[in-house]
Amino acid sequence: MKNANEIHLGPLSTERFHGLDAARAIALLIGIFHHGIESFISYAKWDWITEDSQSSLLLDILFYASHVFRMQAFFLMAGFFAHLLFTRKGLWEFVTNRTKRLVLPFIIFWPILYITTFHLWVWGIQYLKNNSYAEAVEALPAYMVLSKGFPFMHLWFLYFLILFCTGVGMVKPIVNSVDKKEKLRRAIDRFLSYTMERWWGSIVIGLLMVMPMLGMKDWFGVDTSASGVIPEIAPFILYGMYFTLGWFIYRQVTLLKTIEKFRSINLIFGISFITLSIVLNLLLADPSPSNAAIILGVLNAIYAFASITTAFAFIGYMIAFFSSPNPRIRYLSDASYWGYLVHLPIIGFFQIMVAQYDMTWSLKLIFIFVP
Repeated sequence: MKNANEIHLGPLSTERFHGLDAARAIALLIGIFHHGIESFISYAKWDWITEDSQSSLLLDILFYASHVFRMQAFFLMAGFFAHLLFTRKGLWEFVTNRTKRLVLPFIIFWPILYITTFHLWVWGIQYLKNNSYAEAVEALPAYMVLSKGFPFMHLWFLYFLILFCTGVGMVKPIVNSVDKKEKLRRAIDRFLSYTMERWWGSIVIGLLMVMPMLGMKDWFGVDTSASGVIPEIAPFILYGMYFTLGWFIYRQVTLLKTIEKFRSINLIFGISFITLSIVLNLLLADPSPSNAAIILGVLNAIYAFASITTAFAFIGYMIAFFSSPNPRIRYLSDASYWGYLVHLPIIGFFQIMVAQYDMTWSLKLIFIFVP
């Protein structure tokens, strides 16, 4: 007879997680939307391919809110599916699959996307500002200049996934050797089971996410990872923790039901923390040097709780709404991945084309996204 407190480890080998397929697809589509509205954002002046003549408070809020959770949720699911793949296929199939799915797309697409985006960006500056080519190149942000650090652009997420999956291949055999009886792993399982099966569980896990968030410096939540072969340590640790969280959730797939169960509570938490973060950012803008570090630390701590609660809410609602097999969602899951890889120069071109015209931003978005 089984112990009532025994932890259930691992799903059936044939089980498919339709809700997570949908969540992964929609998270990537949110990413495309996030970049598609970036030219309108009032606090991102010329840190993007172009700057539109129009702005919108609504888009400012949507841009910030989408930044809070989309990549955190994506890396959580990436860790979950990485463990699924490793368990079902073994180490060598895992390496082969990750090479085809991550390494080869990066090698193939990065040169094309970088050359295209670089020249598009330069042309956009010349087109809108009447600058010379040299002046336009000088105006590029540092993360787009090859001599200032490897410009991953939006493909940094692939680079992180490659590093995380490489880490899995290297570390898992060591962990299996050191933790032969899985005492450490089962302790983590018990911690997650105890916390996540309670309505306040996301807050406790959020406490763990505060540590890497305190290392962020950009005053916009998670620091950009768009440049540099050596990743910025704080975002790398943060996304690695979400990846690891997803990895351990796969060990107890019943935790997906708790994420679904508490989705509304986490949504209330998430909205509350995001609202508090926005209000404090507005009230505490331009702090004095003496208290800037303290204010940034407080904002980043709040951001940590906003991210985990909103990510759980997002995944929970996706599981609730898309629990049944759906061929369209399965297609969208694959199509959104490839669409995210190639979208940047496409939407950038249309952003440049409409940037100078004095028309409402909602109409401009139609021109940007519909083609």
